Amino acid sequence: MMKNTNFFQLFRKRGFSETIEILQDFPNYEAIQSKFFEKLVESNSYPNTFFRVKGSLLKHNIIAYKLNNNNEKVIFLTEKGLDVWNRIQEIEKIL
Repeated sequence: MMKNTNFFQLFRKRGFSETIEILQDFPNYEAIQSKFFEKLVESNSYPNTFFRVKGSLLKHNIIAYKLNNNNEKVIFLTEKGLDVWNRIQEIEKIL
């Protein structure tokens, strides 16, 4: 039996795939937080789905925050987060 790995623990949480899927659609894989939440709601999810996994995504350096020139909070996929997304897509192709 396979041990419960960090990836599967995180992947199974509601909000994980929604978050990285939405962010990878934005230019430069980043979005002003309010725009990110708009897209989340458009995809029939709620902001709470993001907040459930936010801490884990930050802890594992999959997402990060910064301020843009207008002092708006921007959420973005890190290089590691983009790598995780690409590997998930590779697995999808295999299946």
